[in-house]
Amino acid sequence: MAAEPWIFASANPHKLAEVQAICPVRPLPLGLPSAPETHDSLHANALAKAAFYVSFVQQPVVAEDSGLFVPALGGKPGVHSARYGGPVPLLIAMQGISHRQAYFAAVVVAYRSPAEYTFFTGYLAGTIATEMRGSQGFGYDPIFIPQGETQTLAELGADWKNLHSHRAQAFKAFRLWLEKHLT
Repeated sequence: MAAEPWIFASANPHKLAEVQAICPVRPLPLGLPSAPETHDSLHANALAKAAFYVSFVQQPVVAEDSGLFVPALGGKPGVHSARYGGPVPLLIAMQGISHRQAYFAAVVVAYRSPAEYTFFTGYLAGTIATEMRGSQGFGYDPIFIPQGETQTLAELGADWKNLHSHRAQAFKAFRLWLEKHLT
């Protein structure tokens, strides 16, 4: 593995804790401005975040963007999940909708320079619950039931999520890449 963990380009402490349980990363230095997330794709947002933060820290970073996609809502909240308003507005939007399939997608980028970066992706299919359930996790975890499960991510807890989530899949692929390419 790399001699020193990469910097994780996120100011979200929940994501940092989740990612650190999967692979070695270091937090961003305190006091940096937030990276803009103005693009229409997870890939473009992750890449923009990485480029933004590498200019401050002058060393390789790993950045992530993720979203919850609900086909019955035309893919919303999607790439705008962090700014959609959370689970309550989504539950309101889903009232009366029987087609409740959804999926989480995550895109991770290992970024050294504009000419040297690699993407990793992860997906988690499931359905949207009719009410919030559980107290673990963050974001949309209390309303997302993974395929094959009866409990929400917030009920299943961190151990399950760190093994199976969209973010876990993408960061495990990043960790394997590190082990293969940077030893």
